Amino acid sequence: MSEAAEQSRDQQTPPTSREVVFGEIRRLGLEAHVLELEEQGFTVVENAVPQDQLERMREVIMAQSAEKSGKDAIDLDTWDGGQLREGCYLLYEDPIFEKLVQNEYTVALMQYLLGRSMVLSTVYSHVRSKGDPALPLHTDQWTLELSNPVSVAVANYALVDYKKDHGAFAVVPGSNHMMRRPAAKREIDVYQNPNCVPLEMKAGSVVVTAGNTWHGAYERKVPGLRLNAAVVYCRSWIRTQELIREGITQEMLDRNPPRFAELIGVNNFLGFGREGPNFANAKPLASRFD
Repeated sequence: MSEAAEQSRDQQTPPTSREVVFGEIRRLGLEAHVLELEEQGFTVVENAVPQDQLERMREVIMAQSAEKSGKDAIDLDTWDGGQLREGCYLLYEDPIFEKLVQNEYTVALMQYLLGRSMVLSTVYSHVRSKGDPALPLHTDQWTLELSNPVSVAVANYALVDYKKDHGAFAVVPGSNHMMRRPAAKREIDVYQNPNCVPLEMKAGSVVVTAGNTWHGAYERKVPGLRLNAAVVYCRSWIRTQELIREGITQEMLDRNPPRFAELIGVNNFLGFGREGPNFANAKPLASRFD
């Protein structure tokens, strides 16, 4: 084969999933974060979300929480009126969350963990107020057995500054290597586990956590609210937590790039009805990055 023919063949051959995944990681300068995911089971990316997006997400979440909790209004900085309801199905509350699930830093790291065929599982918010108990250490992968590579991973966006006594994210570095869930009380309790540490970070940061990593949250001991946006992704054959694909509208698809449709599972081969499967959407998964 001539050199020209070889070059032509190379130009026509699409990049592999591995090449695409690592190409994005290099483009965004996330190499060190990939190493942290492997070594610690989590990584923090600072300044992942701009201020205007943070403000809008806080407004939407607090409005839903107040409505579900039967409150007229709640104040981010001063609330001291007891526990509040969580924020759920946030993708359909406001278009700002459509942007969030496509955050380029998070998607690049999630593709490394879950492959390019990953789908969105939930966009959820833990609304933590004074007196909320600590969230026990747990893993997010809800399959019967943990795995490596993982099948589930979560991006926890800090919508306010995270401090330990304000209900900060808790994690056990390196717990992803144990390949089991915490069991004994001294393992589950964020205050009793000697290896558990708080992740204190500025609003706009995101902590990406592999599904087999032990994590939770500390008790909030002061007035005000600790808000997050927990965006969970999973491999395409895993049952999603929320009815993501069922809630999508054509308007949402029209105002977003094609990758959005893939992330919310519109083109997923699985989940067909009476019409039967569309085999054109059945893509071979030959590697962890597919």
